[in-house]
Amino acid sequence: MLRFIFLISLFIGWKAAAQNVRSLQEIMRLEMPSGGGDNGGTVAANLKNRNYYATIAGSKAYSMAIFNGAAELVSPPDLALLYDIRGLWYHPVEKTFYANAFGSTGWIKYTIDESGIPYDANVKYEGQRQPFPQSVGQFSQRENIVYFLKGSMAMAYDANSGNPLAEKNKLLKLGYGKKSLPPAGWQADSFTIRKDYNSTTLIYTGIAQSEFGLLNVEKKEIELYSATDGLMNTRLKIPDEISVRDKLNFAYCNNLYWLYDSATRSWVGIR
Repeated sequence: MLRFIFLISLFIGWKAAAQNVRSLQEIMRLEMPSGGGDNGGTVAANLKNRNYYATIAGSKAYSMAIFNGAAELVSPPDLALLYDIRGLWYHPVEKTFYANAFGSTGWIKYTIDESGIPYDANVKYEGQRQPFPQSVGQFSQRENIVYFLKGSMAMAYDANSGNPLAEKNKLLKLGYGKKSLPPAGWQADSFTIRKDYNSTTLIYTGIAQSEFGLLNVEKKEIELYSATDGLMNTRLKIPDEISVRDKLNFAYCNNLYWLYDSATRSWVGIR
């Protein structure tokens, strides 16, 4: 009997360790100016002043809004995207923002003033340099790579040319962790779209062994995966009152996870 109880205790302990779930809580909200659009595009950081750049996806006329660390709007309320963009990232060498636009438009380069306000933009690299029209790019400054999600694959593109880097692609083993390895003979169906995950957006955190994040919309959790072996390292529980969506509306910036609330027209930062 004692041996049985011991084994049960070991099993329960293993299950708890395998789950490794941490609950998140709301830290701040970025209230977007009034205007069109129902989908949040992304939230990016200006690496020079750490301001937040938040967007609404769907039209070049939709809002881009800039907020300081106190979540105060510091850009004109009528600031527009200029292009219908999806991903947005700061280029530390050129000290401005790049973005990938919807469909086959290409990658955009913004021109910003001394305050960091974009006042012009042009196509830097033409064509669909992303897996799908709605794909949202995520920048790894350390690797100088922009990543996009395709099924369970983090697809790599050279940040300096917009060209694919197939040898740098990372397979994320969805649902499997270091203490719950894939079964023997398991093979990934790497490009299949999973309905239980947000299909347009992965996040890049830069956190060791938890570099990539996916939004599990069925479990309302953010799953963090290792770039080294593609295994899940951490599960992050989203507060019940925050809604999740299977496309767009998900981002990571300044050590916060962001989800867009269309009812209040706000990006909600959680940690």
